[in-house]
Amino acid sequence: MKYRVLGSVAAAAIIAFAQPVTYLAQAGKAGDILAAARKAIGAGKLDALKTFSAQCDVQRNVGGMQLSAEVEILLELPDKYARVETLNGGPGMMISGGGATGFNGDRVLQKIGAGPGAGGMIIRMGGGGGSLPPAEKPTPEQLEQMTAAALKSSRGDASRLMLGWFAMAHPIVHAEYTYLGEAESVEGKAYVIDVKSADGLAARLFIDQQTSLPLMITYKGSAPRVINQSVSTQGGHVVTQGADPKTIELQRQPATADYTVYFEDWRGAEGVKFPFKMRRSMDGTTVEEWSVSKIKVNPKIDPKKFAVESGS
Repeated sequence: MKYRVLGSVAAAAIIAFAQPVTYLAQAGKAGDILAAARKAIGAGKLDALKTFSAQCDVQRNVGGMQLSAEVEILLELPDKYARVETLNGGPGMMISGGGATGFNGDRVLQKIGAGPGAGGMIIRMGGGGGSLPPAEKPTPEQLEQMTAAALKSSRGDASRLMLGWFAMAHPIVHAEYTYLGEAESVEGKAYVIDVKSADGLAARLFIDQQTSLPLMITYKGSAPRVINQSVSTQGGHVVTQGADPKTIELQRQPATADYTVYFEDWRGAEGVKFPFKMRRSMDGTTVEEWSVSKIKVNPKIDPKKFAVESGS
């Protein structure tokens, strides 16, 4: 699904949620489009939305490998989000990236085995029964930077999902919305809304003109970093092969990519319409396919799900 931009409106009205949970009347074209989208999704339910959960199966393509994961998304407005992920890898793979990420207010929710999302995943192909050398312990300054990056990443993750699900970013980011114009594909026309926040959220939301439902979002993000290594032991020492130090260092450098997330297969459930299929592409190639098996609107969520480890 490719859209061609037909035009833009300069100096369009910028809107923001003045209060974290309730939907306020918003002036301007962007506000009208978002209000229509929320009405199509389920205005009464969204107005009263306090908590939400989704159970998903995710198929992921990373470095030519096929990985699957079970993902649970939990929301408690106005200031909590958790993504609990269990990765399933093939034989000979050591995978980091499973666990839980998210936030509880300004504190990071990051449990053992968790990483900063797919963009920070490191996969090592191994064999021979060896173990990897221990990583260097980060300095306090590095820990602070890592915590800030994890918080920003989780807030962006939550907001991009909520834009496609509910036509709103997570309230904690205080996003601003600007109407940019229309886009066109062979399947129809879409409104284009620019979404930004002070802490770095930047995305464009495409909303179908006929159904008023979100079609997709586009944004720039980190590209996955994959380091392929063979691990073995020789004379009691760990030996890694398959990637020289210079190559590994290059693979560790931050890289950005153009992402698109498509929201499809909208169905009624729990009093709202919801996209039970999602696809995420990176630079035009599909890298993730989500199948949502179950959603709950305003469920009771165990506070332990949002518990923050000491020192986070």
